[in-house]
Amino acid sequence: MSVQVHPIDIKAVDERGVLHYFSTDRTGEFLLLYRNAGTISGQHYHKGISAGKNPEDMLLVQGKANLHWKDLVTNEEKTIELIAPIRVKIPANIWHELTAITDIVYIELNSLSDGSEDTHRI
Repeated sequence: MSVQVHPIDIKAVDERGVLHYFSTDRTGEFLLLYRNAGTISGQHYHKGISAGKNPEDMLLVQGKANLHWKDLVTNEEKTIELIAPIRVKIPANIWHELTAITDIVYIELNSLSDGSEDTHRI
């Protein structure tokens, strides 16, 4: 299973701007992250122990970033450019790093405890 990238659907557009929508079956605390251009986040993988990290589910809501990932089982490796708004799902056993090309804002649909219980570095 590899990384999945999906557009975030547009519901409406008018003179005020654009309304996007998405659905999730997850509940609880989520993370809202602001990262400066040129910074790197991640550089880890998840074993799938925590439901909130299996898969990791994130919404890039503003900016542009590169996602570099490597499947630790198949050794498949890719770098993809992400342009907001976009949704990314990263399965277990995929090492990944996110490099902000511009200042970015994203939401992770998991809590801090999900990450602390199931984040592993190589």
